[in-house]
Amino acid sequence: MDHKTTFGLSQNQVKMIAAAAMVLDHVGAELFPQLTILRIIGRLAFPVFSYCICEGSRRTHHPVRYLTRLLGMGLLCMAGYYIYDGTVYGNILITFSLSLCALYAFQYARTRWAQGRPAARLAGAGVLLGCLGGIWLICSWIAVDYGFIGVMLPLFAELPVAIFDRHAAAETERSTVRLLGFSVGLLVLSLQMGGVQPYSLLTLPFLFAYDGTRGEKNLKQFFYWFYPVHLLLIGLVSLCI
Repeated sequence: MDHKTTFGLSQNQVKMIAAAAMVLDHVGAELFPQLTILRIIGRLAFPVFSYCICEGSRRTHHPVRYLTRLLGMGLLCMAGYYIYDGTVYGNILITFSLSLCALYAFQYARTRWAQGRPAARLAGAGVLLGCLGGIWLICSWIAVDYGFIGVMLPLFAELPVAIFDRHAAAETERSTVRLLGFSVGLLVLSLQMGGVQPYSLLTLPFLFAYDGTRGEKNLKQFFYWFYPVHLLLIGLVSLCI
């Protein structure tokens, strides 16, 4: 986020809450499927990391490196899934990689549109529509975690800001609008998926409490490796049992 508050949760703290929820979710799915409460708690994870992808797309100084690192880790996990059970599964890192592609295409289209020339606007619209169409096809061909709407969730945060910017909004107002748009997207995703997914809306108080700071320590590498490592450990426990 762009706003600062005198109290609240740093990005590290919000991500640690999401990471703990993800562990419980996967433990429930793999080891204790009868404990629905673990899957409910797990619904807190995806929205937090999805919103952080939105934040990262705006803040990173190396967009290509950011996407490459995320996609590489996603493909590594994809290979692990295939070795484990023989299925081609677009894990959550693939979802976030596609979200980044959509966000970058949207940022490009906004830049082109601001130039005002018809040719530039046409080029921007073409890139955006082509990217979204490609993502839709990928989600149709393989099972991508949270599906097309899940991939598009960060865009729900950016779309209203693109409109609101016309009124020269302050940074704090942009942050509020971004979170409101994200909330609408999360509601749409919850209604589409059903089941325990509506419990993901319980994430919103944590996101609104996020104070815009990273936290005292740089935990970027920890969060990159957290996903594959915790899945590997849970998988090994499952095999032992």
